[in-house]
Amino acid sequence: SLGGSGHWLQVFPLSVPEGSYPVWEDFINKAGKLQSQLRTTVVAAAAFLDAFQKVADMATNTRGGTREIGSALTRMCMRHRSIEAKLRQFSSALIDCLINPLQEQMEEWKKVANQLDKDHAKEYKKARQEIKKKSSDTLKLQKKAKKGRGDIQPQLDSALQDVNDKYLLLEETEKQAVRKALI
Repeated sequence: SLGGSGHWLQVFPLSVPEGSYPVWEDFINKAGKLQSQLRTTVVAAAAFLDAFQKVADMATNTRGGTREIGSALTRMCMRHRSIEAKLRQFSSALIDCLINPLQEQMEEWKKVANQLDKDHAKEYKKARQEIKKKSSDTLKLQKKAKKGRGDIQPQLDSALQDVNDKYLLLEETEKQAVRKALI
């Protein structure tokens, strides 16, 4: 098997940065092509060894010195069948212990990344809406203050502070989204 007990994939982190998807997809694609070629090679080797065994059987069943040649060819064919079996085993391990688990993990990574994107978009939209509302309220208060209403100034200062706080909250939301994506 590939790497002993369990899946070969266990050596990789469960969280992969989004930018590495093309590398992983290329790796999976190349591993799939290798596995496909191994499978094709095993089929071709089996057909060749079947034909080779017929030659060996024919030599074994003839009279004279060719009988020993036929026995030697049969032994050689048996050794090559064990190589064929190992190739078949490697091909199966490649698909079962590497390609399929890695494809499943890639799907999981994509789901997590998509969910992070959705969560971030939702939080970002909410924060932008709050900023928009507070900014609108602040503009109204500024217009009232310009008209000479002096008692509005504390409210205006508070509203300006709220807008600044909302911008800081938006910035913090962005930082948290980046942290979540990197962890």
